[in-house]
Amino acid sequence: MTDFDNESLERLFARRPVRKLARGERLFRQGEPAAAVYLILRGRLRMIRHLASGDRMTIHTGRTGELFAEGALFSDVYRCDAIAAEPTRVRACGKAEMLAAIGDSPSTMLALLEQVTHLLHHARAMRELRNIRSANDRVLHHLYLSASKDGAVAFDRPLLEVAEDLGLTHEAYYRALAALARAGEIKRMGRKIRLIK
Repeated sequence: MTDFDNESLERLFARRPVRKLARGERLFRQGEPAAAVYLILRGRLRMIRHLASGDRMTIHTGRTGELFAEGALFSDVYRCDAIAAEPTRVRACGKAEMLAAIGDSPSTMLALLEQVTHLLHHARAMRELRNIRSANDRVLHHLYLSASKDGAVAFDRPLLEVAEDLGLTHEAYYRALAALARAGEIKRMGRKIRLIK
């Protein structure tokens, strides 16, 4: 995603104080009143949903320059926890003010729509990936989707989180990477991976 660049939305968030979160610190909890939308100034926030089984599932990771928790605009409560995956800085805009700004400015509405559309495309791609049964195929397809034009993939987060996003244990993810490297499909250099074919 490109950096957050809509001037009207930038102005809307610029008036807000910066909140700093340490790694592992919670921004909000599942079930709390949905009061604000956030702009991530720096860092990463993970949306973690608590399931009825007691398990937790990461449903989205927000990154620098992105809006976060925009679903709060049309919800009474937050549907997940928001936890900083690394030291993170955010600004918050209250739900009522954000809705008023969207109603007053077509450019603000289009900027929000662009962000939400990007997130929807990403969510659909991740769902498609999770439906691939073979771990090796799932990992390889994800690498192709993540690669730059020269075939390089540099993750901005630990591979453990990448594995979780793909619905794999970290052991299964590392086994798949090792198998793909042995097969000559990829070359690993720490968190950087290069596609060979």
